[in-house]
Amino acid sequence: MAIRPGRRCGPALIALVWLAIPRLVTAAEEISLAEPATDQRVKLTACEVHTTGKIYTNAGGGRTAEHDLSSAAAFRFRERRLPPAGRDDLSLRALREFEMATMQTRVADHDTKIELPDDLRLIVARGKRSGIDCYAPGKSMTRDAVELLELPSDPLLLTAMLPLTAVQVGGQWSPSDWAAQMMAGIEAVQKVDLTCTLDSADSDTAEISFAGSLTGQRYGANTEVAIEGKLTFDRKNEFIRSATTEFQIKSSVGTINPGIDAVVDVRIERALRTTAGRLTDAAVEAIPLEADQAESLLLFEAPPWNVELRHDRNWYVFQALFEGTPQVAILRLMEQGSLICQCNISPVASAQPGKHTPLEQFEADIQQALGDRFRKFSSREQIPTDDGRSLFRVVAEGEVTLKSESEQVTIPMQWIYYLCAGRTGQQLSFVFTIEPAYLELLNGRDVEMVRSLRFVKQ
Repeated sequence: MAIRPGRRCGPALIALVWLAIPRLVTAAEEISLAEPATDQRVKLTACEVHTTGKIYTNAGGGRTAEHDLSSAAAFRFRERRLPPAGRDDLSLRALREFEMATMQTRVADHDTKIELPDDLRLIVARGKRSGIDCYAPGKSMTRDAVELLELPSDPLLLTAMLPLTAVQVGGQWSPSDWAAQMMAGIEAVQKVDLTCTLDSADSDTAEISFAGSLTGQRYGANTEVAIEGKLTFDRKNEFIRSATTEFQIKSSVGTINPGIDAVVDVRIERALRTTAGRLTDAAVEAIPLEADQAESLLLFEAPPWNVELRHDRNWYVFQALFEGTPQVAILRLMEQGSLICQCNISPVASAQPGKHTPLEQFEADIQQALGDRFRKFSSREQIPTDDGRSLFRVVAEGEVTLKSESEQVTIPMQWIYYLCAGRTGQQLSFVFTIEPAYLELLNGRDVEMVRSLRFVKQ
């Protein structure tokens, strides 16, 4: 109803107008800002991520090559919180149904596009110290899919930026070190300096800013991350409604990834929804506190070789050359930022159906490949299988000499070779290179990976 000049407003109208105006929070008033972990409401999240900068790769002779980097990613998903699986990072769990998850990246003049497959749209997101990890119930994810869903400034991470106690406007607090570490995506933290501030508030919303930096290591590379962002908290509905975050990332060339000097801009919008989609009560109740071990394994596919295998998440693909010469896939095992083992996978000339390369020839090829590094074979065995494959394991021992301008160091080394032959005669070889001191950390994961190998029919 319009208010005409000269007309008096009745008490009821004045009350309605007053209620429509958000009440400002006084500087002395303390308010609570929390998004409960027990909240079962469905939230719809839209997220855009833009990255620009440079990456650096080894060019030999202690030099690096510089490449332009640009990337754009977009995500849209429904989400419901899951019961906490523990304290701190383990308390952050959610079930998500993705409508969209895609990323377009350009490095130099090379374009790649990754999109979440249709059969991996139902995802469990869970906290760990280096960020938010994802798995698909009853499915195997690829490394590409897992890394695609590593959302910077993930909504679950933003909830950990909220204060643990009531604060006044202008008040500041530091999020827990584990929360700051997750926000930066760093595995081993050396220094944390991150501060949040309640900039303003009224009866409807609160505006929070956060800024700071962290240093440490990610995948064994020295990493610096500067963070600056703002978020809007919906006080009436008790959830984070929106956020913008800028990450400035500098990382040296590492064991797994190239070096990087880039800026990542993230924009997130969230809204409550009454339709649950696939996020029903039954779906939420079906998710256990701990993921099944098989669901945590990653699927590695080599279509040109017609093979696939599964490995745990500490194995990272360093290089994959499926065509040309040489043909090799290199995986590296990382534990707490340290390189433990390298695995080289290569196709071997096919044998006759039901046959395989003679073990004597396989050992001769090993000795020739190792050359002066070879000392002896310490064990050999045939591993039984239940699907008609032939699987042989041969362990070679020797030494590797590393030279620098000032010194020469000799390191004992062990090479664990596997020859795998399918019923059709198709063959593949594995070689795990590891220092004997790390064998306990390998803990049989070489055998597990090789046993998982499957020759896929064309």
